[in-house]
Amino acid sequence: MAPNCLTGTCLCKNIVYRIMLPTESFPKVIICHCTNCKRYTGSSFSANIIVPKSSLDYIKGSPKMYLDRSDRDGQVMREFCSDCGTPFTSSSDDQEVAVKSGTLDEEHRLNCAELAAEIYYHRKDKWVDDIGNEDVQRINGSMG
Repeated sequence: MAPNCLTGTCLCKNIVYRIMLPTESFPKVIICHCTNCKRYTGSSFSANIIVPKSSLDYIKGSPKMYLDRSDRDGQVMREFCSDCGTPFTSSSDDQEVAVKSGTLDEEHRLNCAELAAEIYYHRKDKWVDDIGNEDVQRINGSMG
């Protein structure tokens, strides 16, 4: 694929998307620590790339939508796979969409590997600061 094209899928691969970037550069990751993103992802934060809404196209399958409330009294549209539950996007306007970076295909996730910002930082879980701490055990592979 062209260097300005990113692809991704859900866990069950029933939904596949393509992002045609308007520039040659790759988006940076933005982490959100808000309560709703934590619940949506089932994790302590949501890792996202922000792209123009018009650049995202589902080329196989269609996600289910959930209309959520934002902290700013607005609405957030969230898209996810109704079969496996994989979260795809969050969007509160017509211009941009936050695509969950973990859904990108591996080669594209490697291209979007620079962290740009953390939002709702005051709500981050305390253990997040321990990521990268040399005292934390590192395991390559499964613990189970």
